[in-house]
Amino acid sequence: MRTLLKDIRYGARTLWKRPGFTLVAVLTLALGIGATTAIFSVVNAVLLRPLPYGDPARLVQVWEDKAREGGEQDTISPQNFEDWRAQSRSFEAMAAYEYESFVLTGAGEPERVVGIKASSAFVDVLGVRPALGRGFLPGEDAAGAGRVAVLSERLWRRRFGGRADVLGQSVTLNGLSHTVVGVMPADFSFPSPRLDVWVPSIDVTRPRGDHFMFGVARLKDGVSLGQAQGELDVIARRLAEQYPDTNRNSGVRLVPLQEELVGKSRTALLVLLGAVLFMLLIACVNVANLLLARSSARRREFAVRAALGASRTRLVRQLLTESLLLALAGGGLGFLLAVWGVDLILAAGAGAVPRASEVGVDSRAFLFTLAASVLTGLLFGLAPALNFSAPDLNGALKEGARGASAGRRQSRSQGALVVAEIALALVLLVGGGLLLKSYARLRGVDPGFDAGRVLTARLDLPEVRYGERASQAAFARRALERLRALPGVEAAGVVNDLPLSGSRSSRSFDLEGREESPTPQADYRKASPDYFRAAGIRLVRGRGFNERDDEAAPPVAVINEACARRYFAGEEPLGKRLVYSDGDGGQLKREIVGVVADVKHESLAARREPEVYVPFAQHPQGSMFFALRTAADPQALAAPLRKAVLEVDGDLPVYSVMTMQQRVEYSVAPERFNALLVASFACAALLLAGVGVFGVMSFLVAERTHEIGVRLALGAGRADILRLVAGRALKLALAGVALGIPAALALTRAMTRLLYEVTASDPFVFAGIALLLTSVALLACLVPARRATKVDPMIALRYE
Repeated sequence: MRTLLKDIRYGARTLWKRPGFTLVAVLTLALGIGATTAIFSVVNAVLLRPLPYGDPARLVQVWEDKAREGGEQDTISPQNFEDWRAQSRSFEAMAAYEYESFVLTGAGEPERVVGIKASSAFVDVLGVRPALGRGFLPGEDAAGAGRVAVLSERLWRRRFGGRADVLGQSVTLNGLSHTVVGVMPADFSFPSPRLDVWVPSIDVTRPRGDHFMFGVARLKDGVSLGQAQGELDVIARRLAEQYPDTNRNSGVRLVPLQEELVGKSRTALLVLLGAVLFMLLIACVNVANLLLARSSARRREFAVRAALGASRTRLVRQLLTESLLLALAGGGLGFLLAVWGVDLILAAGAGAVPRASEVGVDSRAFLFTLAASVLTGLLFGLAPALNFSAPDLNGALKEGARGASAGRRQSRSQGALVVAEIALALVLLVGGGLLLKSYARLRGVDPGFDAGRVLTARLDLPEVRYGERASQAAFARRALERLRALPGVEAAGVVNDLPLSGSRSSRSFDLEGREESPTPQADYRKASPDYFRAAGIRLVRGRGFNERDDEAAPPVAVINEACARRYFAGEEPLGKRLVYSDGDGGQLKREIVGVVADVKHESLAARREPEVYVPFAQHPQGSMFFALRTAADPQALAAPLRKAVLEVDGDLPVYSVMTMQQRVEYSVAPERFNALLVASFACAALLLAGVGVFGVMSFLVAERTHEIGVRLALGAGRADILRLVAGRALKLALAGVALGIPAALALTRAMTRLLYEVTASDPFVFAGIALLLTSVALLACLVPARRATKVDPMIALRYE
């Protein structure tokens, strides 16, 4: 330990004497280690940390399986859910839930809060104990049961001051009095961290063909996912025989809850982690090159130490000690940068990072930083240590010896490191290039609507006052009249599911006079007459809705082009009828009166699905979106929109007020986040690669000053010297590109799921990145090359 302490003291003094070198090396490592720690903190919270629920490995998400449409998962029907729950034996408990917007009154000013309505087993399924009170009791979700509510910890503190006597108090949600029976823990965020209220309720009166709920279940101890899936498959087949109109070719899909919550982000986060590790490796290579250049000046020192009896192991240990000191200093600064970097990543990835509330720099991140610092210290310190721990005593101790062989050995070592650095940078740049091209392609997708100058807002009518369809239709009509009267409004419409809003529902139907197998199904949307014009959705043929299409008029429908292609291929859909169940055992026939363009409702990358639009007045509902096409800046109408709706009903605040363009931007947030981060790391790698080439070529010119002087003295021109230096840089760049392209071809396959209409082996991206790296390498050698052409032969030869 005494020897180790001596090495540390000596290493610290040595680094302190070279503040410029030390600062550059520490900052380079801090950026690499800090970025790696920040990304690891996100990966740790999202992918590695177990869900904060009791025995989370037994929790599964339950979906309906749309086998008739290629096995896509779908929301569940409450009636199907009740049958699964009653007939299955593989689960401790099953629960269904749907999102709901509530207007909270009775404890201060009216406030809109987001919550869910769930079956009574919801809290028990998750295995979470409320911080105060209890969860739901069996039967509390039934119609006519006493109304109760569980609050979030955030709402409890904000609205009730964190008082323990909140239990038993009454709050009014959507005009109905509920008794507060519990408060959830602060870290409870299922199914979304934005929720504030949980209410027990499940509507089993809706038609079996209506899919609008989500399911979650807890497996019994000892029951595997495969066993439970097999049992539900049998039940689904039985239901398909019993209810062929709605359940034909429909199954059930179980997905582990952890996979459901983070599965879509897993590939992206692992790619980001891989990208930042590549950047850290490039930083290590750069620091190794710095140490090689610095150690060249210490060649005589190492020779003296060896002559005095120091073994090679002793010299290696001393050099590695200095490297570890640099790495630990860089790691310490990097850890501080990671704390700031995590906040920056979460801000850049708003809406793109699941479990974002759990992300932070914790003790595991600190241990990761420490391990990364030690590993990087050994990594970048090993090459200089091995290179200079066996000095040529004869040559190095001679006064004025050039040490040409050592210089050539060092030049080869630095060249090899630069080749590795360029190869690593190429892989990272190709990844960034692919993601940027994919993002550009995604942004170039025609969404099927004109997002310019459109303002949108959402509203939910309380069932207690607007439980009848007639009152819902009347409210929408009055609200639209007020909105159309606003200055600058060109068109105003209402719809139940707005494009890219994250809200959708589907219904199955039959075609009059035809039997289709599997049963046709399409997304089901309810729109007012002016909605298509307000949203900028193009009418292809036929007509849209008008004011005469009310509840007293014959039922009509408008379909999209995808629906026409799938169910009316080769024939004219206008005049055909869609047959729906009316929920009372009867049938409702809707005549197709128009066809509109396909709209990207789920996401810009999703395929275009069949859609059926019906007049809002013929099938109104309490949850609706407003769309206003304006003559100028739509943001300016946000306040007038809120005021106009309040004039219709003063207790109904609208929410989610944003332009359609903002919804488009939000929908591509994950793709933008991935492209932005990887491209940022790639740019840093490009800069580091350029610095590496510059450092090596500067060392080469310094080492070969005598040779350059001789060449000039013998008649070589300035252009010859320029070609000599640039040729060396070009060879290094081409060698790095040659190594990097196969590695990039192999590694970018992992990004396939993140790309849209771009292949992982896109030749244009590969060729462009190879050309860019080669150009940067040549630019980086420009200054050393010009310096070489200005060498004075007399001075160079006199020095030697």
